[in-house]
Amino acid sequence: MATLPAPCSRHHHRLARPAGSHARASTFQVSSTRGREAAVARLPRLAHREVMLALARVAEVRLGSRLLPSEVPADVAEFGDAAGGALGSVDVRRGAPRSSIDFMLETWFHRAIPSGGAIDITSLIVFLNGATDAPHFLMELIQGGPSSLVVLLDLFPRRDLPLHPDYIDKYYSATGVDTHRVNIERVPQVRPYVSPSLLVRSLWSPTAVVVDIQCGEGGEAALEEIVRGQLASSAMAVLDVWLEQCAGSVVEIEEADRLSLVARDKMISTTSVKLNLSANLPKMFEAEVCSRVVDEINKAFLGS
Repeated sequence: MATLPAPCSRHHHRLARPAGSHARASTFQVSSTRGREAAVARLPRLAHREVMLALARVAEVRLGSRLLPSEVPADVAEFGDAAGGALGSVDVRRGAPRSSIDFMLETWFHRAIPSGGAIDITSLIVFLNGATDAPHFLMELIQGGPSSLVVLLDLFPRRDLPLHPDYIDKYYSATGVDTHRVNIERVPQVRPYVSPSLLVRSLWSPTAVVVDIQCGEGGEAALEEIVRGQLASSAMAVLDVWLEQCAGSVVEIEEADRLSLVARDKMISTTSVKLNLSANLPKMFEAEVCSRVVDEINKAFLGS
């Protein structure tokens, strides 16, 4: 495949923008940001949501015109149940033509539990397309109680790593991202998180942050300090690595290899949608709401 003009990265040439595109992109960006933040503001306040909002703002600003405006319908951009115990917001922005961005997905879910407490799930995922084999960015935060939080943070690999040691060197060793995994795992309240899915466990990079933060009864303040401190710092640093080293990457890939890479992405996407969204959303929202939300997310992941 011919090398495309790289949209961003200090290691590549910048993608030329048509006259006026910067102003249009800025307008779309402001509109998307306001819509997202208005929807998220209706959810209960949590430190992890504020951290994820900050990450989403940075990603949106630095990706700029490489992201198209959001096209999700209003009843997916913001939804809930009549009683107000379940609230959610989903935003999907496709990548612009000739960029290496496939899509950027944000999900914000809250569900009050009848017996008390709530479950809150927040995700920021940016997938790349077949113009590069660079890793995707993935962060998901699952809060099942006031003093506990599961953290999933990774430069999600798109190659089978034992077969591509140069890929490990380029995106993981040389970028120093493992430092952030080490720093988070050193926090006393942090323990490993083990997914119940063997397949999911096999997909993470060796530098992935896959942990469960448990601060114990009355540990709300301790959790908030960890989230606003070490977690926020490490997550922003990993995002910065991805934006610098991966988001603007465009490389020569043989057509057969590119098709295989894209097919692998689709297989993993299908697995993710089935294991996570299709299985978990019905526990949080009514069937009709789940159907339209999963449909929109399917369009992003599966290109439908």
